[in-house]
Amino acid sequence: MDLLRTTRLKKAKMLLQQRKANVSEIAFTVGFSDPKYFSRAFRAEFGLTPTEYSQQVVTEETPS
Repeated sequence: MDLLRTTRLKKAKMLLQQRKANVSEIAFTVGFSDPKYFSRAFRAEFGLTPTEYSQQVVTEETPS
């Protein structure tokens, strides 16, 4: 069960980097039925909420 969740979260991380959908859409796409649970699981796995991670990716890609 943990392997499946980890795989889904890694896929979600990749989709967040591409910024082609919002957090709820990505949660549903990778197989989570509850976006709030998805956010908690993402934070437990990566240390950031999906929104924080998405904002961090944008900040890192923006030239100074």
